[in-house]
Amino acid sequence: MRPVLVLLLALAGGAAAEQPGFALTPARDKAAVYAVTHGMVVANLVGNCRKFSDRLKVDPDAALRAWRDRNLERASAAESYLIYAQAAIERELGAAAAEKFNTNTRALARQKANVALNDIFERTAPQFDVCERWMNAIAKGEADLGYERKYRDTLDELVAFERDVRQGRR
Repeated sequence: MRPVLVLLLALAGGAAAEQPGFALTPARDKAAVYAVTHGMVVANLVGNCRKFSDRLKVDPDAALRAWRDRNLERASAAESYLIYAQAAIERELGAAAAEKFNTNTRALARQKANVALNDIFERTAPQFDVCERWMNAIAKGEADLGYERKYRDTLDELVAFERDVRQGRR
């Protein structure tokens, strides 16, 4: 079963929901937003660089597939955490507060991704040399979620939580 579905079932009242919760913290929120934002940046880089596919040393789609394979667990855990946070907020503060959290969080991720992409492409159209550099970095794992030490431990907490839920320990 997909991790997100497991979390939703647990939050809806399954056995996992009866055990102690997983605290919502600013650090976890930031790490989850970082992971979502970073996934958007990588996907958009690939999309923007496809037009150079015939000249690039690294196939953009192959680089994206490899990135997703390497980062699946952290990216999935970040998405699951945001769903968990929204459900927890809804339980505590109501549907309007939960929807506001979701809307604001997703908007923040999009805004950060747009800023990053504008910086990467220097506010111009995608350039071959920029695409070459980034496709190589993505292929080598230098753009992976674990590469940024600042969020690595917190993302790994989210992964551990998601594993616990999947294995019925929460």
